[in-house]
Amino acid sequence: MIAWPDPNVSGGDTSVLSPKDKENRELSDQRVLGGGGFVGAVLQESERLLEKKYKPKRPIEELIEVVAEQLDISPELICSGSRKRLISDARALLAYLAVEETGHKATDVARVLGIKRVSVHHAVKKGKKVLENLLSPL
Repeated sequence: MIAWPDPNVSGGDTSVLSPKDKENRELSDQRVLGGGGFVGAVLQESERLLEKKYKPKRPIEELIEVVAEQLDISPELICSGSRKRLISDARALLAYLAVEETGHKATDVARVLGIKRVSVHHAVKKGKKVLENLLSPL
């Protein structure tokens, strides 16, 4: 008589991958990735990132107009090299919205603003804080 190995010791429980019962089937084998909840969360995040990457984007020029209108400044000032606080904050807010919210590449934003790509990444961090300050109650 052949003694089959215990599935929980040597090969694991493959019943979670069985296509027979789709309602109770896990998204992964727990031995590799953990529970189905973790895998589901990873899949959701992946889908969100893909959607952001491939959905139609608002043009950067349109975002400049929106930010300028909201902060009551001229759109030309956002693209200027001005270091005044309001203008710098507007540029940072634009960088955040363009890169993080609409999925533009930092190089494209840098080209429009006339700054280096690494400066766009710094502006994105600052822009997140600027947005939080604008949205927080006084």
